[in-house]
Amino acid sequence: MQPNAFRRFLGLCRPHAGAISLGVFLILAATLLTLPAPWILKIIIDSALPQRNVGLLARLLGLFTVLFLLRAWLTMVRNRVLQHAAMRLVCDLRIRLFAHLQTLSLSYFDNTHTGETVSRVSQDTGEVYTLTNGFLINLIADSVTVVAVVGFLFYIDWRLALGTCAVMPLFVLNYLHNRRRMREESRRHRQNWDRVLGFLHEKVSSARVIKSFVREQGEIRAFSSGINEDFFNYSRIVMRNTKLAVVADLLGSIGALIVLGYGGWLVIRGEMGVGTLVAFNAYVAFVFPPIVRFVDLATIFQRAITGMENVFALLDTQPEVSDRPGASALPVLRGDIEFRNVSFDYNVEAASPGGPRTLTGVSFSVRAGQVAAIVGPSGSGKSTIINLLARFYDPASGEILVDGRDLGLTTTESFRRQIGIVLQENVLFSGTLEDNLKYGKPDASREEILAAARTANAHEFILGLPDGYSTVVGERGAQLSGGQRQRIAIARAILKDPRILIFDEATSALDLASERLIQQAMERVMQGRTTFIIAHRLSTIQKADVILVMNEGRLVEQGTHAQLVAQGGLYSRLNALQFPDQPGPRTA
Repeated sequence: MQPNAFRRFLGLCRPHAGAISLGVFLILAATLLTLPAPWILKIIIDSALPQRNVGLLARLLGLFTVLFLLRAWLTMVRNRVLQHAAMRLVCDLRIRLFAHLQTLSLSYFDNTHTGETVSRVSQDTGEVYTLTNGFLINLIADSVTVVAVVGFLFYIDWRLALGTCAVMPLFVLNYLHNRRRMREESRRHRQNWDRVLGFLHEKVSSARVIKSFVREQGEIRAFSSGINEDFFNYSRIVMRNTKLAVVADLLGSIGALIVLGYGGWLVIRGEMGVGTLVAFNAYVAFVFPPIVRFVDLATIFQRAITGMENVFALLDTQPEVSDRPGASALPVLRGDIEFRNVSFDYNVEAASPGGPRTLTGVSFSVRAGQVAAIVGPSGSGKSTIINLLARFYDPASGEILVDGRDLGLTTTESFRRQIGIVLQENVLFSGTLEDNLKYGKPDASREEILAAARTANAHEFILGLPDGYSTVVGERGAQLSGGQRQRIAIARAILKDPRILIFDEATSALDLASERLIQQAMERVMQGRTTFIIAHRLSTIQKADVILVMNEGRLVEQGTHAQLVAQGGLYSRLNALQFPDQPGPRTA
């Protein structure tokens, strides 16, 4: 997995290969400009100072200055080029991830913590910047420095060079000994941090529930437990890195002592000049610090590759619902809907052959313009029918036909553009009311927006707000009441002028006044449209053209209100529970 992740990271870099190549060239140039400095110092000590040659000293100091200024300029340009390329890579990857998320089916979001997904887009993608603008610069600069300086060392004195190189394999052994544990600890830390982020996102968005159940202290303890676990995980990573760095620094010190001891002995014997020993020690100072930094680079690399593995795992996630090859776009719909022996289970792997399923063999038809109500006990499969109709999921078996066409053979976009959905808990986005109203039709005119709001009984209360249609509603529409949010949701749905309308518990949990306004709006917008209504309150669906009665994933009854009451089955019993004063069906 790890080499594959790095290869795919290199693939991400291809569109920016020109800028990265320029950055690499500037890294090489700036690095090479540092190498003459110790040799110039040798000439100063061995020649300019003993000969008291002021001119030579001035020329050498001038060369020093030119090299340092040129190196500073190249470093500045290099950082600008690579920083721009790295940030562009991060931005492009985040856009790509977000676009990919829009293609995934609801099953992904049902089974994945929001915090984990946010972490992929915000935090893991940041590792691209680390690899490009941190790891790459240091790896190239330090590698070039080590290789070039070792060459200089052999040029100066091969005996000292061999003594220096003798400790280098120990650096490699030090890294290899700890590499596996570094990778495991990095992954464990990232997994735990994903859980912490998921917990944080969930609890922040559920502040009202936490306070209503007086669970503040319990949530604080749970969050503290996750944070402390992250503390221990990260502490293990820090200690691992510290051990690596300490051992590497100790090995570097041993190498420097070898050079000083043996080089000093050569100077005492007259076999080496003082300037040469000084230059050699200066070059040794160029060798061991980069090798020590390689340990830090290894840690950065492991952490970054863990992030890249997470990013590519998300990019490799395939939607369960997607357009099949050759899928055709739907024309303007009439609105005929038919379910033919449809079965489905959310947990496909757990569903055993012949075992219980969420839906089993459901068949019904609704003609264009009719109102179909779906009722039944909780967990009977009502919302599943709606999820399949909206093609949030595909059936495990059977067919769903729209105007006689198999929904699975059409493009999802062409179908969803012609449906409007109003849920029990509708989400409004941060922004103005007008922004939310035209979410499904961004190019809607002002007249269309006002007409939709009037139809949904929303226009009057909107005008009563301080800024009218420009009122900022806050996150999830927190500034509005439940009934107001529902009316905005209805207006948002009908602004699309859909051929098929879906109301999923649109009037539940509302007071009677709000429910009456919602029902009036629903009656207006349902005219001429095929409509599906899920409701626990049977009073809201008694006028439906057809009522589908679900129980334990099966369609057990269907007909009009009067027909179903007369049958004396499940619907009749549900009706009797809600309206005990109404006369029941006659029994023989």
